[in-house]
Amino acid sequence: MIIAISSDHAGYKLKEQLVELLSKEYKVINFGTFSEESCDYPDYAKKVAVAVQKKEADKGIILCGSGEGVCIVANKFKGIYAGLCYSEETAKLLSEHNFANVICFPARVKLCEKEITVEMLYKWTKIWLSTENSKEPRHINRIQKIKIIEEENFK
Repeated sequence: MIIAISSDHAGYKLKEQLVELLSKEYKVINFGTFSEESCDYPDYAKKVAVAVQKKEADKGIILCGSGEGVCIVANKFKGIYAGLCYSEETAKLLSEHNFANVICFPARVKLCEKEITVEMLYKWTKIWLSTENSKEPRHINRIQKIKIIEEENFK
């Protein structure tokens, strides 16, 4: 499996730590940023979305301060199903129910007053990667509706 990953300056440290962990098991393409110098998250989210869209990577991971900005950008690309992950449950549901091919993580948001750690991100990534898309008709039907909306709006 090939994983594309990027972040803005807010997610840089966690991204680099996550790259180190994931590189032991997967081929990882690191699209940057490569420092904590302020940069624009759309530039880095686009790189991952394009790599997944063009099938240069099987899955994508993107980080920014809230995770929301990169998620918005990634979902502007046809065929990209990006979702914000902030727990084990959302990691599972992103694959199982939403068929997400890009997962977005917050780097600066505290969860129940706890800082987000690379251990959390690694665990959530592993859950997301190991959870299969649901075969239940209700979920497949919903994804088909998303694809119809996508065809209507990506001209």
